Amino acid sequence: MTTKYFNVKQGIKTGNIVLDAGTGNATVANIGVSSLANIANLSVNILTSNLIPNGNGVLSLANSTSRYKDFYLTGNIDINGQVINANTDTVIFSNNVSANGAKFETVTVNTQIIINSTTDSTSTITGSLITEGGIGIKKDLTVGGNINLATATSTAPKGSINYDDTSDSIDFKFR
Repeated sequence: MTTKYFNVKQGIKTGNIVLDAGTGNATVANIGVSSLANIANLSVNILTSNLIPNGNGVLSLANSTSRYKDFYLTGNIDINGQVINANTDTVIFSNNVSANGAKFETVTVNTQIIINSTTDSTSTITGSLITEGGIGIKKDLTVGGNINLATATSTAPKGSINYDDTSDSIDFKFR
């Protein structure tokens, strides 16, 4: 089988497709692909308006088995009205963030962290907030219950400190 190459100097024009031999550009007015089309890189330099689907919430970009690797954006990401904005060193979420099982190196909170879990702490590995390392507190610490004390080798508390309302005193208990 012989491969034939065509050298076109003037370009080809047929219907809605123009192939310009001088610039190497292809101009397409309408594209309809009924089967599989493989393209190494598709560069759209003439896109002068928004790329808008023909319906709201009906089309996807990729799918669960054929995903894009990287996504480069400038501006915001709006997911069902929840906006994510990023600059060179900060990602900003417009409202609440839920990150089940997420791991972060550093988290900076400018106002307040609210943990809605009501899980009581009964050891160093239970409760609403658990840390493998220590906790540094630069200012006041207000505790509404006991301060339970465990050892480095035992997760169970060996003693506690609490405020006794009835006698208006601080109680130290050791087990």
